[in-house]
Amino acid sequence: MLNFSDNLGLATDLLLHAETGMVESQDDYVVVRTPDAPEYFFGNMLVLEQRPSGTDLKRLEADFAQFVGIPPLIAHRTFAWPERADSVVNVDAFVEQGYDATVCRVLAAHPDDIRPVATNSLVDVRKFGTQKDWDDWSRMQLADMPNPSNITSQRYMAHQQTAYRTLIARGLGNWWGAFINDEQVGSLGLFFLGGIGRFQSVLTAEQHRNRNVCKTLVSEVIKLAAGQSDRLVMVADESYHAGALYEAMGFQLQGRVASLCQEPRN
Repeated sequence: MLNFSDNLGLATDLLLHAETGMVESQDDYVVVRTPDAPEYFFGNMLVLEQRPSGTDLKRLEADFAQFVGIPPLIAHRTFAWPERADSVVNVDAFVEQGYDATVCRVLAAHPDDIRPVATNSLVDVRKFGTQKDWDDWSRMQLADMPNPSNITSQRYMAHQQTAYRTLIARGLGNWWGAFINDEQVGSLGLFFLGGIGRFQSVLTAEQHRNRNVCKTLVSEVIKLAAGQSDRLVMVADESYHAGALYEAMGFQLQGRVASLCQEPRN
């Protein structure tokens, strides 16, 4: 199997996928499949050793059909690969064919490297403990998606909730909420796999952003989870400001993960 140990973002992604779906090596790929959730775009994908070129398009699409699936069950195509911290990512040939390109920063820190940051004294941080916590989480996650009322989005969120709660039941981590007066205003997951602590889906409700909710949540969870790992990993979309927030807290750029996703055509 391809070895992504030098890219902690991809390495921890694959560890998580192996716990909630299927991960196997096929030819020049790592194949990720989640049979219970065929509409989970990044749970059914090919992981490549390096960035593809435009001349690879037809071969990659044929191999995706062979190893991952075809319509109607698998109606999307997703490819991901590691990138260096300083590389220029050009995938125009794919974008011209209807693929969305995303580049994420992989940020890592030792818990002792985390610096004090401005926090919000109104925020109470605790583990999820009730069905209401998860219901509120689903609503907040859906509200942050392009099409919250889309049945595909709703099925995806239902699957994610089941998968995360299964990981928690197996003692691999927890989901944490930020609450103000018992109202959930933010949340994140933190799971420990292969000796690494990997954060998942850090989100603050839109009306509570720019109030230090995220900083409070992340820094408090790191304190509450102390001793479980000496490496903590965040993966943040380069096009959003969150990466700068985490770097201000003491996380350092370790690499990048790039991907291409062609969503189902209506």
